Amino acid sequence: MESGMELKTPFPTRIAFGFFDGLHTGHRAVIERLSGHEAVIPAVLSFSAEGSPFLYSEKEKACLLRRAGVERMFSIPYEQIRELTGEELVRDVLAGKLQAGEIVAGENLCFGRDHRDADALRTYGKKYGFQTEIVPAVKEGGEPVSANLVRNAAADGDFERMKILLGHAYLLQGTIVHGKAAGRRHDMPTANLAVHPNKILPPFGVYATVSHIDGAFFYGITNIGRRPSDDNDPSVTIETKLNHFCYDIYGKEVTLEIHAWLRGIQRFPGGLDEVREQLQKDMKNMEKYFQTPERNEW
Repeated sequence: MESGMELKTPFPTRIAFGFFDGLHTGHRAVIERLSGHEAVIPAVLSFSAEGSPFLYSEKEKACLLRRAGVERMFSIPYEQIRELTGEELVRDVLAGKLQAGEIVAGENLCFGRDHRDADALRTYGKKYGFQTEIVPAVKEGGEPVSANLVRNAAADGDFERMKILLGHAYLLQGTIVHGKAAGRRHDMPTANLAVHPNKILPPFGVYATVSHIDGAFFYGITNIGRRPSDDNDPSVTIETKLNHFCYDIYGKEVTLEIHAWLRGIQRFPGGLDEVREQLQKDMKNMEKYFQTPERNEW
């Protein structure tokens, strides 16, 4: 991934152009149009805006794009281009620095401080010598899929809709940090994941998850939210119980995939025995989920 306004390529490119926050099904329809054009380098141009709540960081976007077979991603902080008009952005960045021979974008494209659209992009293509492909919007429930729909689903606590709109398991990347060690003291150790403070979390609950650590992956269950059975601390934690795992991973970078909702957050008045019993049920439900053969993930 290359970032900043200093980015440049010496080769002609076919560029998918947009914010791509969420890399949802609408974005995927655009990105999938990059393939099959051997004469130019396929690339994605994304804009980062991590100073406000976001679905995906630029690093997370790059991870998902690699899985989709896109090896080249250019990233520009939004602050660096926010004052550019649509034509300046196309002329100086896309046609200039990135030598775009072909640009692919969604029909609901909006870019530049003057809010230019897909028709304007076609006009600029004729002026600056690149071809333009506009991809029809993907709809879900009669509405064009957008990052705002994904955000609203998360805010409404509707994880299933969130996953349908994304078309893939939601990712969280972060570092394993020390927690209160309450689980370890009671022989129920968990890995505590610290993520960017502006990262949008899925609805609070317990999930079937996959943790990618040092090139390997591990199934587990993850509690996202508060811990009413442990303390009254209002802070939100991301704690994963990994299946058949006994390694020291403090300080490790982890990519956590949130695959399936198992249950909501509960308080267990019966104490540790009740917690252990529920934990065993959660692990069995997680294993059952991952034994299902149809896992269509990006």
